[in-house]
Amino acid sequence: MKQIIPQSILEILQKLQTKGFTSYLVGGCVRDFLLGDIPKDWDICTPATPEQILEIFADSITLGAKYGTIGVKSAEGIVEVTTFRTEKEYADFRHPQVQFCKDLSEDLKRRDFSINSIAYNPQIGFVDPFGGMQDLENGVLRCIGDAKERLSEDALRILRLVRFSSRFDFSPHPQTLREALLSSPKLKMISSERIRDELLKILQTPFWGKYFLQYKEIFSQTLPELTKPFTHKISNHSILFAYIFQKDQDLEALQRLKIDKITSKRVQLLFAHKHSAISHEKIGIKLLLKEIGYDNLLALLELQKLMGKDTKKTYKTLQEIMILDECYCLKDLKINGNDLKTLGYEDKKIGEKLEDLLIKVIKGEIPNEKEKLLNYC
Repeated sequence: MKQIIPQSILEILQKLQTKGFTSYLVGGCVRDFLLGDIPKDWDICTPATPEQILEIFADSITLGAKYGTIGVKSAEGIVEVTTFRTEKEYADFRHPQVQFCKDLSEDLKRRDFSINSIAYNPQIGFVDPFGGMQDLENGVLRCIGDAKERLSEDALRILRLVRFSSRFDFSPHPQTLREALLSSPKLKMISSERIRDELLKILQTPFWGKYFLQYKEIFSQTLPELTKPFTHKISNHSILFAYIFQKDQDLEALQRLKIDKITSKRVQLLFAHKHSAISHEKIGIKLLLKEIGYDNLLALLELQKLMGKDTKKTYKTLQEIMILDECYCLKDLKINGNDLKTLGYEDKKIGEKLEDLLIKVIKGEIPNEKEKLLNYC
């Protein structure tokens, strides 16, 4: 592993070692390396206290001193260096009381799954007290120690189990699965934002559909609107929710999951037009463009394509409209409110008249030419 570790990360480890603190890479970076992937982040655990880390790395950043985490600047970005710690007495199934310690094994013991409890030091090699390397080889997700205790400490680990299964195509250990399903009601104690973020990550993984039935009880607790798996990868959140939702009541999930207003508004619009028959003729497309706009129409076509509808003709005609810069909205009209004021229109009538003119231009009843539009008025 040493060969792929960036020099700046090795320098941090060496500097800590020079000060008498044998430190380790830990967690996702070690796991990903052993799976054959290039790690994206490099996390370090150390027996040094937060105060000692700050003393060694003078320009570092305090990220969470309460939990022992200091951000050390490097060529790879901010590297999280965290003091060995134990955790106990979790509040609201999420937030622990932290005690710092000097024992690496005690620190690794507090982690969620064996595959995330492997540490590495360039001089010592891999440290794997809980069989994480064997579980990686076997494609198994197993809680460290007592599964009931691990999942009760932090209920969000239940969704992390689903995410790691879905990401790596790993099967849950029978005991871990049993306790996850039994503990799933505790997810109601976790904030909506945390639930939302984990769900969105899960639905972007390649294998979530494969494990949907195994984890159905967990999905029922967090996104009951999702009643069956699908194979499409839908990265756009508005399209994703509009695709999942099947009835009007499902839209209530947007508020429950605290989806932002812009995304929620687009989901509602896409859902309202989800089953609409979309014309592939110019007039029909331009009328729809007038109603929902270009970006929303593109999203709607993508949604209907995912639903199995043939949208090729509509998309081709839409592109022709855009290439030819054809008029479909008020800003494209060759006449505006000031022109109508000059003709004596009052404010409350100006909007109505412009809308009337736009419809007639779209339908081809009047050419979009200023003089002819003025004459019509």
